[in-house]
Formats: sequence, C-alpha cells, structure tokens
Amino acid sequence: MEEERRNDFPRDDETIDESGPATESGEVSSMPASEPGDEQQSLMAQLEEIKDKYLRTLAEMDNMKKRMQRDKQDIIKYGTEKLLRDFLLVYDAIEKSISTALELHPDDENFIQGLRMTEKLMLETLKRNSVEPIETENMPFDPNYHEAMLQVTKENMVKGMVVDEIEKGFMVHDRVLRPARVTVSG
Repeated sequence: MEEERRNDFPRDDETIDESGPATESGEVSSMPASEPGDEQQSLMAQLEEIKDKYLRTLAEMDNMKKRMQRDKQDIIKYGTEKLLRDFLLVYDAIEKSISTALELHPDDENFIQGLRMTEKLMLETLKRNSVEPIETENMPFDPNYHEAMLQVTKENMVKGMVVDEIEKGFMVHDRVLRPARVTVSG
C-alpha cells in the first residue's frame, strides 16, 4: 500500500504538465488564470452586498426599537382601559340612581344631593385618569363617537342631529373608551 501511494506522486525525475488539468480525452484544458483585478472587483461587490445587509439590519433594528418604545408608551397610556370601562358601569349605576331618586323621592333632597356628590366625585376621578365625556348635546351624529340606538322624526330638528343621550360616552386620551348611545333625528 505504501508503494501505491508513492506511485500517485510524481517522482523527481518526472516532469509535471502545469498547463492545466487533463480532460477525459487526455487533452489539457487551458482555463485563463483569473486576473487580480477581477478578484478585487468580486471582493468589492461582496463587500458592498455585506455593507448593504448590515445597513438594512441596523435600520430594521432601529425601527424595531422605535416600535417597541411606541408600544410601551401605548401600554402605559391605554393600559387602564379595561379597568376604566368597569368604572363606567359604576358611573352608570350612580346616574341611574339619581334619575330614579328624582322620580320616586323628589322631596328627599339630601339623598339626591349625596348621589350627585358621588357622581361628581366619580367624574373627577375619571378626569384625573384622562377620561372625558363625549359631547352629544346639539351635536351632529358622528359614528366615530356616537352609537345610534333609535331614529326619531322631530319637526324642528335638522336631520342627522343627536336628539337625546341614552348612555353617556367617554374618551380616554384620544381614543373612544365607550361611544355615546344616542337617539338621532331622521
């Protein structure tokens, strides 16, 4: 086996043809040697491609960082929406209690005054948390802020105006927390 390996390598007295590898027919192919300029251009193209990928990755990372920062700010700004919606149910109960007390016990001013103070406290608490009521009185119907529950015909009302508020709507910052449920003139 040792001898076979030795036979694979040329001996010192043999000449080696350096013109190129032989083909199956025994001819020597003559491939032109690559010029240093071609190799340099190829490396420069690869460098430009890598540089482009690097810059795109940097830009993508920067965009992702900005998006994550914006998402974080939104979570801080709007993270309490569910809790605030639950508080609106309490506000609705207070508002309903006031209207019921006015109907059933109009003479009990202390009780009604206590309910109104509770309503005021609730609205102030909501306001401290950037929650504001949506205006409906003498306003044109806007589906972004109002939810039409009924359409009524009134002689002295312009078509498409809010006639009555059934349930108060609220905004948190610049978002609708709950649309105002209203009656619209038709």
